[in-house]
Amino acid sequence: DVMEPQSINQLAAVYPSVDEVDLFIGAVSEKPLEGAMLGPTFVCLVGDQFARLRRGDRFFYEESNQPSTFSKDQLEQLRKASLARILCDNSDDIALIQPLAFIQPSFLNQRVSCSSEAIPRVQLHPWAQERPAA
Repeated sequence: DVMEPQSINQLAAVYPSVDEVDLFIGAVSEKPLEGAMLGPTFVCLVGDQFARLRRGDRFFYEESNQPSTFSKDQLEQLRKASLARILCDNSDDIALIQPLAFIQPSFLNQRVSCSSEAIPRVQLHPWAQERPAA
């Protein structure tokens, strides 16, 4: 069910054994998963690569146990940040925008007012520091 019979036949005509099929050729020959552009092999490889990149980046903002680690309150606020909020706060003529700014407006991503709670604002109070005593 991973490949069309025609793809299997074409690969069988070129490669003497399934063990000889090149990873890239085999992966691009797979049927895309439902709702995806890639088949199961590439989905697994891309997902694994993203996980390794994230875990391997000690400066990734959600990485814990680092000198620059954000507090839970700070992370909560950072997760509220969105392109829609940035556009609302920094544009003169935008009154309505869809919360997922990179995705076309739709039933599940309807335009809302920039003052709407659907586009939350980042609160800076978790970064406030006490002033040193004079």
